[in-house]
Amino acid sequence: MAMDFDFLNEKQRQVVNELDRNILLLASAGTGKTNTLSCRIVNILEKERARAEEIICLTFTNKACNEMKQRIASVAGVRGRGVTVRTFHGFCYEILRWAAKGQTDVAGDFTVADETDCLEIIRGLDYCQAHQENALQALVNLIKEYRGEYNIFSDDRQADYERVLLRLKEEKQQRINDAARQKGRPNHDIVMMFEAHCGEIVSQYDGRLLENHYVDFCDLINGAYQVLQQEESCRFWQDRFRFWCVDEVQDTSRLEYAILTRMFGDSNLLLCGDFFQTIYEWRGSEPQLIYDRFARDYHPMLMVFHENYRSVRTLLEASYGFLKNRFPEQVAGLFREDAAAMSEEQGEKIHYRQLNSTYVEASWIYNQLQKLQPEDLSRVCVLTRSNYYNQKLSDYLARIRQQRQEQFELGQRDEADFPLDFMLVEEFKFFRRQEIKDVVAALRLVINPQDASSLLRLVKRFGRRIGPATVAQIQSEEYRAAGIRITDFLHASAQKYGEPFEMLLRALEQGEVVVFDVEATGLDTARDEIIQLAAIKLDMQGRELERLVHYVRASRPVGQSEAVHHISDAKLLAEGIEPEKALQDFLDFARGCVVVGHNVVFDLTILASQLARLGLKPLEIPAFYDTLDIFRRFYPQLPNHKLEFLGEHFHVGHKSTHDAFDDICATGEILLYAVKHDILPVRDVRRSLISRHIRNFAPLAEAVNGLRCKLADMRPGRMVVETITRLGIDKYYQREPGRMENLRNLVRQARQLDKEELSGYDAMQSFLRLMSLSNTELDLMLQEKPRIPIITVHQAKGSEFDTVFMAGLQEGVFPSKISLVHESLDEEARLFYVGITRARQRLYLTAAMDRGSVPCRFINAIPDEFLDREP
Repeated sequence: MAMDFDFLNEKQRQVVNELDRNILLLASAGTGKTNTLSCRIVNILEKERARAEEIICLTFTNKACNEMKQRIASVAGVRGRGVTVRTFHGFCYEILRWAAKGQTDVAGDFTVADETDCLEIIRGLDYCQAHQENALQALVNLIKEYRGEYNIFSDDRQADYERVLLRLKEEKQQRINDAARQKGRPNHDIVMMFEAHCGEIVSQYDGRLLENHYVDFCDLINGAYQVLQQEESCRFWQDRFRFWCVDEVQDTSRLEYAILTRMFGDSNLLLCGDFFQTIYEWRGSEPQLIYDRFARDYHPMLMVFHENYRSVRTLLEASYGFLKNRFPEQVAGLFREDAAAMSEEQGEKIHYRQLNSTYVEASWIYNQLQKLQPEDLSRVCVLTRSNYYNQKLSDYLARIRQQRQEQFELGQRDEADFPLDFMLVEEFKFFRRQEIKDVVAALRLVINPQDASSLLRLVKRFGRRIGPATVAQIQSEEYRAAGIRITDFLHASAQKYGEPFEMLLRALEQGEVVVFDVEATGLDTARDEIIQLAAIKLDMQGRELERLVHYVRASRPVGQSEAVHHISDAKLLAEGIEPEKALQDFLDFARGCVVVGHNVVFDLTILASQLARLGLKPLEIPAFYDTLDIFRRFYPQLPNHKLEFLGEHFHVGHKSTHDAFDDICATGEILLYAVKHDILPVRDVRRSLISRHIRNFAPLAEAVNGLRCKLADMRPGRMVVETITRLGIDKYYQREPGRMENLRNLVRQARQLDKEELSGYDAMQSFLRLMSLSNTELDLMLQEKPRIPIITVHQAKGSEFDTVFMAGLQEGVFPSKISLVHESLDEEARLFYVGITRARQRLYLTAAMDRGSVPCRFINAIPDEFLDREP
C-alpha cells in the first residue's frame, strides 16, 4: 500500500513529490529536512523511479549519517536497505578502495590514519624536532589540502608540493603563518624551515603513510578527485546512481563539489543545506559559490523550509531576528517568508549575564545548574569558541564542585549539591583513548602485516626487551638500505629463518611460487564474486612451470565492473565454470606454495571471503608476498608503484591490461627483477642485521600471528577479547578501573556493530573502518554515562540540547583574536548562530569581563525583546 504523506507540510510534500527536476533545498535545523528526505526515498521506490541501490545520500558528519540511516529504516523499512548512505569522507573511501586495485598505488587494504596516527608519523620525519610536531602536522595538512584546491597533480609529488607552497606564499602567506602557531603565536623558525624543505617533508610523510598501507583524510579527498579525472572511472560512478541527495552542502569545498559533479551525470539531484550554518570557510567551503554553480549548471527548483519544529517560539524568533540584523541582505534574498515557530510553547527569554572573571562565570553556570537540576545531564551542554576555553572552564567547574562538596562534609553547607558530572569531549574521544588505540593497533596489525605504526605502538608498551634504542637501530638507514622494515620481525619467514624473504627465495628455487590475480564483479570483498582467476607457477629462472586460467560464473551480473575488466555476462555464460570447481582447482594448484601478487591483499581477501561463502576450506600457504610492497621498500623515490608504471620503468615484456593473466605475467617479471637486483644481493647482510633482535620479537610475533590464524572464523567481539588477553593489554591496565571499563565497552561496541551476514574477517574490517572514519563519538559517550558535555560550537554542530550555556562571549575569545585581526567576522557570526540554535528550550549566554574585556558584539544583534539582561 502506498504511503500517505499528508502528515507533511505543503513544502515538504513538494520536495517528496518532485522527482523530475533538480532541487536546491534551503532548510535550517528543526525544519523536518531528514524526515522529508526519507519520505522522498519511499516515493522514489514506490513509483519505481529507481531501485534502492541506485539512490545515494551523502552527509558531512557521522551523526547526520547515522540519523539518516535510522530515519530511512523507520520510514522505508526493508525497501530502503539498499540505499547508500555515507559521509562524504566515507564515500571517498569507497572510491579510492574501488580504484586501488589498478588505478592507484594505494594498497588495497589501506587504513585511514587518524590524527594521532599521522602525528606519530610526523614525529619520525627527518626535519621534525621536539615539540614542533603539531605545527609541522598543521603545515603538512595545509599543503596537502591546497594541492587538491589548486589541482596540482603530477607523477612528481615533491615538485607538486613545492609548487603549492610557492602559490600559497604569493596568495595566502597568512595561512602558512597561522598553521605554524604555537601557544597562540606564529613560530617563524618553523615556517622558515618548512618553506626551505616543504617538498621533501611532505613527500617523505606520504611515503611513510603508503609504507604502512595508510591514507590520511586529505588523501581520501585528493585521491578520489584524481580517480575521477579518468573518464572511465567517471562513467562508472555516473551510471551507478540515478538519484543523489547531498546534505549539509554549505560545508562543501570547491574540490569536494568538483568531485561530486564528476559523478552526477544525468542523475536527479537534490542538494540541501543552510547558508547561515557555514562555519568551515577556513577549510575551503564556499556555499554561495556552490549554490551559484549548481543553479547555473543544473537549473534546480529552489525550495526554502521556513516552518521550524525544534525550539520554543522565543528561541526561534530570537535566532531569526539575529540573522535579520546581522545578515539583512542574505535573509531578504533567501527567505520570502519569515521563519515560523511551530511550537505552541513560548519559552523563557534568553538569560544573558556579564561576570567579573572566568571563575565567577563558571560559578554562575554551576549555580544555575543547581537550580535546574536536570533529570538527564546529557540534554544539557556548555558551549564555547575554543578547546582552550573549554579546558579553563572545566577546571574551574571541577574546583567549584570539589569545594562545595568539602564544605558540605565540614558542615558549612546544609544540603549536598545536586550531582553534576561534566565531560570534555576533546579529552574523551572514545576511539582515540590510549587503551582503545592499543587494541585497535593490534587488530590493524593482524589484518595489515605492513602496518609499522601499529607495531611501534604495541612495542612501546607490550614489547619486552625492545627499547627505543632497538627501534632506532631498526629504523636506521643501514637497515632501510638492506630492505628491512620493523614489520619484517613478525614475518613467519624471519621468525623461522632469520630472513623475511627466505621463504620466497627457497620457493623459487623449488619452483613453488604461485603468482596469481583475480577479476571480480566489484570491489566489495565481502559480497562481490570472482569472475576470472589466473595463476602461474614460477622458478628462479622465471620459467612458467604450470598455469591455471578460469573464467568463473557469478550469481550476479557483472554490471558496471565490465568497464574495468571487459568481461561480459555473455562471456561468463559461454566460457565460465562453476565457482566451487574454479576455486577448488586453485586451492589444489597453490597448496603449500608461496603466493605472490601485485597489491595482492585484495585478491587474497575476496578469495577468502568467497571460499567461506561457498563452504570451502581456506587457502593453505606458508606465506605471501606483495610486489607493491617490495618495490616501495627498494625504490621509494619512484613517482608511483602501479604495476603498469613498474612494467614500463623496468622494461618488462608483458604489460598490465586488467586481464588477470596479463597482470600475473607482468607481476612475475617484476618479481624476478627485484629478486635478482635487490633481494639476493643483500641476503646475507639482511640476515646478519635481523639476527641482532629477532628473538626479542618472538612473543609479539607469536601473539599477532596466532590472532591472524583465527581472524577468518572469529566474530569481532570475540576477536577483541582474544586480542586484549593474548597481548596482555588487560594485565597492563588491570590497576586502572576506568581504562578496564573502556576496554569492556569496546568489546560491547564490537558485538553491537558486528555485521553478522559477513565473514569474521570482513566484519572486523568493517568495524575498523567505522572507527577510523569516526572523529567524535559524542552520542556514544553520553549513552555510556549521562554527563554535561563541555564542547566547542564546531563539535556541537548537528546536535541539539534542551538547555545550552554559551560561555566566553567576550571579544578576542568569541569572536576569536584571529578573526578580529583578519576582519573575518561573518563566519564568526554564523558560528554564533549555530551555537544559539543548539538550544531547544532554554539558552544562557555569559561573558567574563576580566582584564578590561569587551562583550561579544553578536549579543547586540539579538533583538532586545528576547534577552533577559539582569545583572
